[in-house]
Amino acid sequence: MLYRNFARATLRAVTLKRPLGLPLLTAALLVLLPTLAVLQYQWVGQLSTAERDRMQRNVRIAAAQFRDEFDLEIGRAFLSLQVGPVTAREGSSDRYSEAYDTWVNTAPHPQIVSSIFLVDADAGALRLRRWNLSSHAFQPADWPEVLSRWRPQLEQELASFKAGQMPDRRMTFRGEDSLLAAPLRSLELNAVAGSRPQTVTPVFGFTVVQLDLPFIRHTLLPELVQRHFAHQDDASYRVAVVDADPAHDVVYQSDPDAPLDPARADATESFFGFRSGPFRPIAADASTDSRRSDVRRWHLLAQHQSGSLEAAVAGLRRRNLAISFSVLLLLSISVALLAISSQRAQHLANQQMEFVAGISHELRTPVAVIRSAAENLSVGVVGNAERVKRYGAMIHAESLRLGEMVERVLQYAGIESGLGLGARAPLAPEEIINAAIDSAIPLLGPDRVNVHREIADALPPVIGDAAALRSAVQNLIANAVKYGGTDRWVGIRAEHARDRRRQVIRITVSDHGPGIPAAELPHIFDPFYRGADAVARQVHGNGLGLSLVKRIVTAHGGQVAVSTRPGAGSAFIITLPAAEPDTRATAVASEIGAPVHS
Repeated sequence: MLYRNFARATLRAVTLKRPLGLPLLTAALLVLLPTLAVLQYQWVGQLSTAERDRMQRNVRIAAAQFRDEFDLEIGRAFLSLQVGPVTAREGSSDRYSEAYDTWVNTAPHPQIVSSIFLVDADAGALRLRRWNLSSHAFQPADWPEVLSRWRPQLEQELASFKAGQMPDRRMTFRGEDSLLAAPLRSLELNAVAGSRPQTVTPVFGFTVVQLDLPFIRHTLLPELVQRHFAHQDDASYRVAVVDADPAHDVVYQSDPDAPLDPARADATESFFGFRSGPFRPIAADASTDSRRSDVRRWHLLAQHQSGSLEAAVAGLRRRNLAISFSVLLLLSISVALLAISSQRAQHLANQQMEFVAGISHELRTPVAVIRSAAENLSVGVVGNAERVKRYGAMIHAESLRLGEMVERVLQYAGIESGLGLGARAPLAPEEIINAAIDSAIPLLGPDRVNVHREIADALPPVIGDAAALRSAVQNLIANAVKYGGTDRWVGIRAEHARDRRRQVIRITVSDHGPGIPAAELPHIFDPFYRGADAVARQVHGNGLGLSLVKRIVTAHGGQVAVSTRPGAGSAFIITLPAAEPDTRATAVASEIGAPVHS
C-alpha cells in the first residue's frame, strides 16, 4: 500500500511539472484565429474594391480602343476616297486612281466600302456617277434606292450653290447608316510625295461613300469584339451595338443577353464618326449646331458576363472569402484536433503511469511472497511435511499469478506491434470455452467458482488462433469472478446465430455483479483503464484484459459488446464469424491447453 501511494504521488508530481508550451500555444492560436478572420474579411473587401476599379478601368480602355479602331478604319476609307474638283470635272484622274489603289492595298478591311458615288451638276441639273473599278473612272449610273430618298435634299443644295452659297457641311442623311457624304474638296492633292496642291475653282458636288453594312455587322464588329473584349480580365463581356437615334435599333449583339440599355452596361462608347478637324463629313445627326465637334451614329454597350461588374466582383469576393475562411476553418480544426490529441496523449500517459505503478505493485507482491516462502524453506524454518506442501502450493499459485501478469503485458505488446497472433486453424467453440475455464480457475484463488455452461450442440467451428481466443474468453471469465457478485457465479453460453448475411458464433460471459456505471462504458475497452470501483476495492488488475479481448476479437473479424444493468450484472458478448459448413475442427486441444498468453 505504501509503495502504491508513493507511485501515485510520483505520478502527480510528474503531471504537475509537465511542459506548458503546447497548451499555451493552443490558447494563443485560438485567440489569433478570430483576429486573422477579421483581418482577412477586411483585406478581401479592400481587394474586391481594388479589383472592381481595375476591371472598370480595363473595360473602359477596351471600349475606347474599340471605338478608335473602328473610327480609324472608317475615317481612313472616307478620307482616302474623297473626290477633288479636277477628278469631278474630268471623271477620272491618275491622282485619284493612285489614292484608291493605295487605300485598297493598305486598308485592313477594304470590304467595308461597297460603292463610291459622285453627285455633281451637269448643264444645271443634278448628275450621279459611280466609280468603276475596271475603268478607274466615274461613269453615269442610275440613282439607287438608298440614295434616291435624299435626292430632294441634294437638289436644294444645288439651288443654294447657284445662289452663291457653298454646300452646307451640316447636311445630314438622318437615320441612314450606310452613307457618308462630304462636299468636293476645294484642293486636289497630288499623290506624288513632295508635290504642291493645285488651287482650282470650286465646283458643286458631293462624294458619297456607301458602306457594306452586312460586312460590318457580321465580320468587322465581331472581330473587334473578339479582339478587345473576349477574356478581358480573365472573363468575357457581352457586347451590343445600338443606333444612336432614340429608337436604339440593334446593330449587333455578341450574345442574346447583351445589354441594349446604357443603364445596364458597365462601359459605353459612342462611335462611327469623326472628331473635329479640317474636315467633317456629312453624317446622320439631327443636330444643326455648328459648334458640335463630334458626330456619332452608334453606341457601344459592354456588360460583364456575370450581369455587371458589381456581380462579378461580389462573386469573386464570395469565392475569396470562402477560400480564406476554409483555410481558417482547417486551421481551427487542426488546432482543435491538436488540443484533443494532446489531451488524449496526456490522458494515455497518465493511464500508462498508473499502469506502471499498478503493475509494479502487482509484480512486487507475488515476488515478495515467493521470496519469503523460498527463504523460509531454505533456512529450515518449515520442517513439517504438511507445511512444506502448503508453502509449495503457495509458491505455485503466486508463480502462476506472476506468469499470467507478465504474459498479459507481453501479449498486449505483441498485438500492438502486429506480432501477437499465431497460425490460424478451424477450432471447435466448446474446446475454446473449456480450455479457457480450465486455465482461469487456478488463477482465481482457492474459493470455489460456480460456472454455469450453456453450449449448443453441433456448433460450427471458427477460424482463428487457439491460444489468443482462449485468452480472450479466459479474460472475460476472470473479470466476471473479480467484479461479479459474492456468489462467484459465471455464466457461459455459446450459440449459433445469423448476423445480417453471415453465420456467426456468439459466446456470452455473464455475472451477478453490480453492473458497470454508464459513465465508464465508453472507456472499458481502452488500454490501462480501470473502473473507479476496482480501484477503490483494490482489486488486482492492470487494465489490459478487456483491451486485449477487443483487439483479439477484432483481429479475427468479430465484435465484442457489453450489456449491463445496475444491480443485475453484466454480460460480455463475443461474436465470431463461423467457418464454412463443410469445415472440420482441427484437434488442437494440446495447443489450447498450453500456458496462457493473456
